[in-house]
Parts: sequence; C-alpha cells; structure tokens
Amino acid sequence: MDILLICTTFFPDTAISAVRSYMLADRLTKLGHNVTVLRSGELENKPFDDYDMTDLSFELISALGKNSDAEKYMRGEYIPQPSRTARFPHIPVMIKMAANAMIDTVYMNLRQQPPRVLKRAVRILHYQRRVIDMLSDRHYDVVFSTFGWHENIYAGSYAAKVFNAKWIMDFRDSPVFKGKMNTNFYWKIYGKDSMLYALKNADCITAVSDGLVDELKNACEPKRIYTLRNGFDDERILDDVQTCKEKLTFCYTGRCYESRYDSMRFFVFILARLIRQGRLDRDKVGFIYAGSDSQAVKEFFDKFGICDVLTDAGSVSRDEALRIQLESDIYTVLSWNTKKDRGIMTGKFYEGIKAGKPIIAVVSGDTPNSELWQLQKKYNYGCCCEICTKQAGAKELERFILNAYNEKMKNSRLSYRPSKELYDAFCYTTIAHQLNDIMHKLVETE
Repeated sequence: MDILLICTTFFPDTAISAVRSYMLADRLTKLGHNVTVLRSGELENKPFDDYDMTDLSFELISALGKNSDAEKYMRGEYIPQPSRTARFPHIPVMIKMAANAMIDTVYMNLRQQPPRVLKRAVRILHYQRRVIDMLSDRHYDVVFSTFGWHENIYAGSYAAKVFNAKWIMDFRDSPVFKGKMNTNFYWKIYGKDSMLYALKNADCITAVSDGLVDELKNACEPKRIYTLRNGFDDERILDDVQTCKEKLTFCYTGRCYESRYDSMRFFVFILARLIRQGRLDRDKVGFIYAGSDSQAVKEFFDKFGICDVLTDAGSVSRDEALRIQLESDIYTVLSWNTKKDRGIMTGKFYEGIKAGKPIIAVVSGDTPNSELWQLQKKYNYGCCCEICTKQAGAKELERFILNAYNEKMKNSRLSYRPSKELYDAFCYTTIAHQLNDIMHKLVETE
C-alpha cells in the first residue's frame, strides 16, 4: 500500500508526537508499505541524540524545503536553540485570553488575515500544498495526517483529494485547549472549526485515548473512529543501568506545565508527610527532576520542607534523561482528568513501561475513573492516585510508596516487571499492526 504520512514535528524533534510519526513510518515500511513522510521541516525542541537518520527506509520531505531547520540539522549545519519558556507565567489565564483576543482582533481588522496565533499554521499549510501539488502525478492509497494542529487537518484533506486517496485524521490532542492551557480566544474558535471539519470529512478518525475518542464523538459522530495509542520503541535495546542500592528514587523528566502543578504538589505533599511521620528515612529517599521547569518544582519541595530530597538535573539531552530514568526505581507521571478534558496521556507513561519500571500516576482534576486509573486496573503498572478521591487516593499512594520503600530497603532493588500484556499493548510494533488493520479495512471495504 502507498501511504502519505503528514506531520509537523518529526525526528529529531523531542516531542513524543515526533517519535511516534517516525516509529509509525519505520514500522509501516517494515510491514511492506511504501511510505512518504511530509513533515513541516521545523525543529521545535532540543533534538534526540540516539537515532541514526542516515539510512531511512522511507522517503522524507520537508514542506519548508532543504534549507529548513530540520534539514540543516540533519546535515550538521544548524544548532537548535533551547525552547522558550512562557512569557508572564503568573498572569491569570482570563487576563491573558482577553489581552490576546484584543490584539488579535486589531490584527485581523487591519491586515484582513487570520489571527496571529494561526500565522504559523497558515504559512506551513501553504508550503504543504505546494509540495502536494508537486507530487500530484503519484499514487497514494491512504493519507494519514497526524500531530500538528490546523495545518495538518487541511493538508490531509487537500492531499486526499489530489491523490483520490482515503484520508485518516489522527488526533494526539484535542485542537481545542481547555483550562489552564487555554490562553487564546481565537485558537479555541478555529480549533473547534478545524476539528469539526476533520470529523465531517475524513474517511476515518484515530485518537490517542478512549477519552479523546469520546470527546470527538460528542462533537460530531464520524464515520469511523478508533483508539490508536502512543507507545515506545520496542526494537531499541536499553543500557543495563543499576539503581542506587541505598535509596528509593523517583524521577520526573520533562516539562512540568501549570496544568500538572496540582499533581506534582500532591505527590510532594504525600512524600513529605511520610518523611515527617518517620515512615520514610529522608536520607534513603530521592527525587530527580530533569527539565526546564526547575524553579516551579523546587518551590513545591521547599514548601513542604524536603528540598534536600530533590536533585535538580536541569535541562539535559534525551540520552541523559534516559539514563536518569534508568537509574531511578519509579517513574512519576503527572496528568489530569476533568469533566471537559479526559483521556490525557503522557509520554512518561510509555517510557516507564519500556524501561520495565513501576509507574506512579498522579491525576488531578474533578472527575474520577480517569484513563490512567482504568489502565492501572487492567494492567497493574504500579499505582494511580486520583486527587479528587481525596483520602482514598492519598492512602493508595502512601501504601504503594511504603511497600516499594520497604522492598527496596530489604532487597536493594524492586522486583517489579511489566506484564507481557502491558508491554505488548503499548509497543510500536503492535500500534503499527493496529494502524495497518485500520487502513486495510478502509481501503478494502470501498
């Protein structure tokens, strides 16, 4: 089958979405498909250190051309800059939304163009369409457009028409930001419009979680919709790294967005309470953080009086982050679940499975029975604490930490290993087979 995969971020970008696109292209090629990847050519974050891109099994095209940042990086001609932190992080969301809406309204009226927040997407879409036109004499059976935002929805639709192909629109996140992440009035309007366009026009929809599938169904019942999860690279062999025998160590590597502050705060509170009660020896417990939000994380540990437990590694490369993860006993996953925003998954969850480590998922929000909680009940990956359940969640988290601590002090290691069912459910080989089945059903039933 001939497949055109359209994405924004792609290897060597560090986003989980980029790894996913790369892995899908690689695995689909190994299943015998001819894959062409049309990426934006942008390079948003600090790149990976560990994948060899010199011998690709699929065709890779950058919409922004040979002089785009991603192409330059692959030729060794470009050093990416660190990702920028949010400006004015302490300004309330409603004030940010009002200010952005006012500025965008003036911009739209004066220039007769879409709002500033869409300027980038409009630019990328222009170049995507130009490349698609250049490829118009080719044949593709399926167009699979994935993570990015508005541009990939419309590029996927355009490519499907040009090639007379089936169009699968894949959602890694909802285009409509909610809660603390929603700081732009016009993004929400255009996000809803683009989401409805995809639901009405795509031949098939895939989404990262059952919660997101339900959200999309509630917005507009599509023809076909499937859960197609993220996962991990099951072909890569990890280094054999030993954990510290004298300490029980937790880790969190990556951004700690404001939407995850409640989860981090609650975890640190429970850890501090166990130390204060004498149930944990503070000299035998450690928490390692690696990422660009060091200040926010430090404030939580300072607030509860256990700053000496925290090791701040700062911003590190992907390989250094992986080593920190492998040297730790337990992965910490922070997420949220609300009535309006469900099915939130994070790449740390899949990385923990790959490394064979137990996972503590702390879920904030006002709604129980989150997807991470359901997956814990199904696969027993470690512990899922939902803050909205109050005492029940706190007791479950305390129980798990104490059991892990006692086992580590007794045996100098944890005996946990992920089940085969858990491992197989989230590896890319399985995910690629699932997408392969979806594509064949889509093409063969017409």
